[in-house]
Amino acid sequence: MSLTEFRTDSSPTSAAAGKDRRMKRVLFFIMLAAQLIAYIVLTESRYEGQGLTTVYFRLTTMSDLISLFYLFLVIGLIIAAIVHPERIGRTRSISIVVLSAILLWLDFGIRRTPAEDFTPEAAVLILLAMFAVLATLLTRSKSTLLPYQRFIKIVLNTAAILTFSILLAFIYAFFYPTYSRVEEIADFNPDAGVVLGAAVWRGHGLGDRPSPALRERIELGYDLLTKHAIPRIVVTGASAPGELAEAEVAKQDLMRRGVDESQIVEESASHTTLEQVRYIRDELYSHQKWTRFVIISDQYHIARVIEMCRFNGLIAIGSPSRIHQPFLDLLYYRLRESVALLEYWLLGR
Repeated sequence: MSLTEFRTDSSPTSAAAGKDRRMKRVLFFIMLAAQLIAYIVLTESRYEGQGLTTVYFRLTTMSDLISLFYLFLVIGLIIAAIVHPERIGRTRSISIVVLSAILLWLDFGIRRTPAEDFTPEAAVLILLAMFAVLATLLTRSKSTLLPYQRFIKIVLNTAAILTFSILLAFIYAFFYPTYSRVEEIADFNPDAGVVLGAAVWRGHGLGDRPSPALRERIELGYDLLTKHAIPRIVVTGASAPGELAEAEVAKQDLMRRGVDESQIVEESASHTTLEQVRYIRDELYSHQKWTRFVIISDQYHIARVIEMCRFNGLIAIGSPSRIHQPFLDLLYYRLRESVALLEYWLLGR
């Protein structure tokens, strides 16, 4: 090595670059620790929020698999950044650590918040924070880009990851297996069919009555009951202010059709799908010792309900109602349900 080369290698610029790499490695190690703690906290909140004992590395449900996939992807990207810190600029390194800290704080917030009080807006915020961390790690630093251009690129990548994840959930729910034939359901040998609650309508002098969605679910439950595919029917759902409970309206409708009251089980305290699944688990499975259930709901809703059932150790299949909806309405409900399914996979809410 010549004297000139030696001086070049030992220049202040080279020393500064080495110091910058060390600083970024420290930041990435901090982020690695934050992500591991966040995974533990989020996993505990997913299980505890459903009244279950935490299992950190279970591989039996999509929720477990997707949560672990996200963890390993982020950890892999952080390790790559530790090995090659020059690929990520200093500002972005600091941003990643700040985002990780915010995400960890939000995860602790999930754990402190009961599942029934957790809002969809809070879920979307946390999902955006998770995907922003991922997008910031995936976005390559380019010296040709101005700071605001790098920021825009990260925002666009975050939106792309969110869109891809929703699309994945949309496709998963769309092709999720359901059961419509009476013979298939009878062969499953269920202990009960469970009609999930939907809106109750009132007014025009007609009193409280099932909405079209609830009416179609009742119709299917009645059909399965009279054809002896299910031995009994469980109706669920609480009430909105000033209305009869969804379960009560469903029960009255079934009794008007001639169903014996002894064949109907009413649950009128639940306001969410998760609360209805917990009722199935705590009352019907644990107390009544029923083990197999047919969930009756709209097709786009079934994937999430069965995911919840499996996460809670229940054996269940879904039977979709025959409701027909306008294309735009159906697209809206499917997209909304896809976000809810993604929320359940990652947050358990």
